[in-house]
Amino acid sequence: MRAVLPAALGLALIAGSAAAGDPPPAPMAVGVLERDLPRLVEMLQGAWDNAEQFGFAEELGFPDGAPPTRRHVTIRRVDAPGLGPLVLRLDEYRNNDPADLGRQRLYAFAVDPSKMAIRMDVLTPLGDRLPADADHAALTREGMRFNPGCETQWRRNADQFVGWIEDGACKVRSQGGSGPELTIGADIALSADQLWMTETARDARGRDAYPDEPDAPVQYRRATAFTCWIAVPRQAPQEGWFFARDLAIHDQGGEVWITTDETTPRTFGFRMRNVRWPTGQNADALTLYVHDERGAPAISYAWANPDATRIGINLRTIQGSCSR
Repeated sequence: MRAVLPAALGLALIAGSAAAGDPPPAPMAVGVLERDLPRLVEMLQGAWDNAEQFGFAEELGFPDGAPPTRRHVTIRRVDAPGLGPLVLRLDEYRNNDPADLGRQRLYAFAVDPSKMAIRMDVLTPLGDRLPADADHAALTREGMRFNPGCETQWRRNADQFVGWIEDGACKVRSQGGSGPELTIGADIALSADQLWMTETARDARGRDAYPDEPDAPVQYRRATAFTCWIAVPRQAPQEGWFFARDLAIHDQGGEVWITTDETTPRTFGFRMRNVRWPTGQNADALTLYVHDERGAPAISYAWANPDATRIGINLRTIQGSCSR
């Protein structure tokens, strides 16, 4: 993903191979779009992560040493009447680190009868980032950066939505507005549990502005929240168990860590993946990994069906369970 592109680009990253070819045919009536709009807004909301794409970079054919950037995105509805009647907010962090902040966008939706599509305006806050508890009702379009022509158009296609930027319409300048003009192309595919995004950036001669980076879609999967407990027997001469409960985790590479209250504290962690193999005959599985050191391989793991509502493990030296 071309993170150096200007912030105004917004969700003009987005899914070529998932939605190849022309956009779906326009519906025959505006009423179809009016009915589809709330469903689109509902489907986009939630937490999304490309942990599976990152974890299976080799199987997916990414070059050695060049895996996709790990990205976690949260999309939620906000009350921002100054931007439009239906507004979503996107916040991103990268590399599984909430402190490594990425994009922040606001998306304003409306039916566009002239295009016979649902229009999504991509708005970027001017100046500092918006805090999580920002007063969205006070936001105005004058306080946002908006690139005309970079709107994303959406239509339903069977049980998914397809989004795109019109060919040649989105013109932006790289390097924060001081670089050469680029033409941005983008496609999106959104289903109940997947969000695939791809973008292209071409210079004035039609050349790829970033030839060293593949035009591969970011393959997000919807992250499902789980709540865990972890218990660890204290080391002698201390007695009893250290117990931690109500630990939040998600099934797309989410992690939770605890530190014991012993004289010499120890750290343990759970990591969870709903593993979906892209190649071969291995069965998909909801997998819970146990770690005794950050960044180190798991010391053990347990697995269950992908739709399991509970998964647990007992290694004697540590035990725990996670439930959705």
